[in-house]
Amino acid sequence: MTEKMDYPAEFADLFLKGVERAADMQKKSLEAAVHLNTKALESMKKAAQAGPRTVGGVFDLAEQALEQYVEAHKKVIDQMVKQTTLLVETTKAGGESAKRVAEEVTKTIQQSMERAVEAEKKSLGLTAQHAKSPRTSKRKA
Repeated sequence: MTEKMDYPAEFADLFLKGVERAADMQKKSLEAAVHLNTKALESMKKAAQAGPRTVGGVFDLAEQALEQYVEAHKKVIDQMVKQTTLLVETTKAGGESAKRVAEEVTKTIQQSMERAVEAEKKSLGLTAQHAKSPRTSKRKA
């Protein structure tokens, strides 16, 4: 008995797996960047403490900013995978329910916008917090 192959669906699944793998690779490279940045900032903090001024707050802010950027970027990657999955599933369904697809795409885009606004608010909050905190500029005798 010969099994009937649905080639468009097979290629759609293959495409989706590629998108998911690419997303995972991007996330791993972002995590590596955070790790390297943390190590570099630790070294800079030690070097700065040996000098005439301590500017640890600036390094902490830089570390937090990069971490928040990476988390926001990961959310964008996740959202792109979700949108791609939705489009692939729609293709496989053969466009049977255009209304449902339009609703799902609208919902997904709205979620993306909400996440972007949330990430921006966190970033602004961190900046405001740092601006309000007293400067830690100490001179060594």
